[in-house]
Amino acid sequence: MKFCNKCGNEIKEGQIFCTSCGNDLRKKATNEIETSEEIESKTEATEEDNFIPNTPKEKHISNFKLSKGSKIAMIVVTILILATVIFIQVGNSLNDPKKLVARFEKDVALNNTSDLSNILYCNDARLKIDSKSISPLLGYFKSNPSYFDNALQNLNNDAISPKDISNITIATSNTLTLCNVGKNLFIFPKYKINIRPSFIDITAGVKDVSFSINKTKIGKSDSDNSTKELGPYIPGNYSILASYNGKYVTLNKPYPVDLVSASNGIAKISVFNDMMYLNVSSDYPNAEIFVDGKDTNVEVKDASNFGPIDSSAKIYATTVKDGNTIKTQEYSPTSGSTGLDLSFEQSMYNLDNVENQLSGLLNNYISSFTQAINTGNPSLTDPYVVSGSELYSQEHSSYITDTYNEGTQENNVSAKITNYNISNDDQSGTITTSEVYNFIAKDGTSSNKTFNYIYNFQYNNATSSYQFKSVSVAH
Repeated sequence: MKFCNKCGNEIKEGQIFCTSCGNDLRKKATNEIETSEEIESKTEATEEDNFIPNTPKEKHISNFKLSKGSKIAMIVVTILILATVIFIQVGNSLNDPKKLVARFEKDVALNNTSDLSNILYCNDARLKIDSKSISPLLGYFKSNPSYFDNALQNLNNDAISPKDISNITIATSNTLTLCNVGKNLFIFPKYKINIRPSFIDITAGVKDVSFSINKTKIGKSDSDNSTKELGPYIPGNYSILASYNGKYVTLNKPYPVDLVSASNGIAKISVFNDMMYLNVSSDYPNAEIFVDGKDTNVEVKDASNFGPIDSSAKIYATTVKDGNTIKTQEYSPTSGSTGLDLSFEQSMYNLDNVENQLSGLLNNYISSFTQAINTGNPSLTDPYVVSGSELYSQEHSSYITDTYNEGTQENNVSAKITNYNISNDDQSGTITTSEVYNFIAKDGTSSNKTFNYIYNFQYNNATSSYQFKSVSVAH
């Protein structure tokens, strides 16, 4: 068999041109026409150097040849294409927003604050997010598991179609929102869980109220009835301590704040809103004012616009009458009040009543005492002496019986109280007396003597009366 020396097509006997490629067969002598073995050998060599994929060698033999460099370039391009496809697939998988939600749920369960601080985000750069600052939010999740379940459901919904961070505002209803915050490696979407920043609006009744969280001062009121915005804070439960150290009152009060439920991310609280200034009056203008038991060193006559004080304050005034200090009742002003009258009327009545009782006690005691001496019966004074007291022991010793045995008679000529010192609760105190006695000796001679004594007394609730505890000579 013979074949075309150009394309390898089989040549039939007598053909002048190749029916496949049109080659002029007359240009070569018959002995120059290649044999099938030669053509097959040549064709195989050509196919190895110029192999074109998907081209059957028996139908087409190309004369196009690839250089070694071209082959290497094609291999490199193929590898790059494959690597790019794999890189994109892996990148998309690693940046899957659903995986971020699962990671968030796991971190909360394990209390992994370190990793949580990496996946949480806030579009307000002032909000500090770290392991310590997110504790209130974690605490809220633990104490409100149903809220946490709802938050997870919302995040899973966000994962289907993540929000754009530029569209998130403080008015956003959800505390947590899964958002696209940029790009990773300039290609893949970067997802974070955005925290809605929270603020606290505090209205203070007076100036110079300081506010603190966990002993850290966070602000101070600038004027009376002023409002100050504090924040931003991570949502959660907080306790704001309001402190006021004023001229007349010192106040410290905690105020709980829920920043998760806060409307539009702003919680509003009022502190010390019952603070007030008072115009103080009294029937004793020179009386001195006390607040919560402390002397203000302010007299009533100088107490216009007195304050500020709050409605829990206990206010009273004291004055001196006949050497004895008396005080008014304690008053707690009603919130919103502008005036306060510190009246001594009841105090004066009580003092007069106590003085009358003590005067009666003294007269009864002296009368029973002289009778006890004249009869030798110490028990006559018992109703007017505290049982077991120093005075009781003295009288039940040998003094009364010895005096009686001597035959001396005693009679009281006069007795008066020269000074009172009564406790504020009217339950105890002392009186100073001047007493004149007539002594009649056994031989019938008599003489008068004057004595000054100090009696210590106390109120006996069982008998509803005053009694003496001791007596001493006044010097």
